[in-house]
Amino acid sequence: MDVPVSAWASKLFTDEKTARLVRDGIGQALVDMQANARSSHTEADVTSTQVHGVARYRGSYERLSSRLASIPGAELVKPNGFQFNLVRVGRGLLFPFCFSKQDTNVQAAKIQNVWSVIRELFALAPASQQPDLFGDLSFDPNTVELRPKLAALPEDTRLVLVPFACNAAGLLKPYWGVAALADENGRLEWIIDPEPLPVPNAPSVRTPVIPHQVVGQTGFDEGEEPLVVLAPRPTAVRKLDDRS
Repeated sequence: MDVPVSAWASKLFTDEKTARLVRDGIGQALVDMQANARSSHTEADVTSTQVHGVARYRGSYERLSSRLASIPGAELVKPNGFQFNLVRVGRGLLFPFCFSKQDTNVQAAKIQNVWSVIRELFALAPASQQPDLFGDLSFDPNTVELRPKLAALPEDTRLVLVPFACNAAGLLKPYWGVAALADENGRLEWIIDPEPLPVPNAPSVRTPVIPHQVVGQTGFDEGEEPLVVLAPRPTAVRKLDDRS
């Protein structure tokens, strides 16, 4: 069933066609992320879900950027102090994050760690409409100084959140929407209610990229011994040694 693209998305991502490409690309990227994370967990053959968590975290950014980079007008943005690329299309800058490992209400989603990069990203979001409710903990985007990578973006850039619930068993609920950072504890105030993202039934076929490995390299104590060239010392040198 074809799901219409919301007006806010069409406006932020240039037009309805581009917004649809972005929305559907996010869904496919998250399905691919989960498939890769589950595969990593299975191959590791361990009881802990840490392997899945690491692959899921990295994959949420890497799969998203690789999937959306080919959309006309897409730009990869790597904030100062952040190790991954974010994707900007039109006026929308996408930020994916896992808000729960259970099937919970996305309205209660929080940012787990409000560190420097998060503060800068939310300077590109609307200001909270109820700052007085949070007292000294309220977040004011006007007090944040952007470092060069984000400061170079057009002033009308708007942060678009992509929260998703996910665990080792499956991708539960992915959404997108616009929210203000209400306080320093990571509480969100949704300005545009999070909308469910349509997702495909299967991951796309990908060929894993394995970094180049040096084959057959020996340890420092396993190589061949160097050949030492021996030569007789000249008579004049030996006589000098005898006098010393």
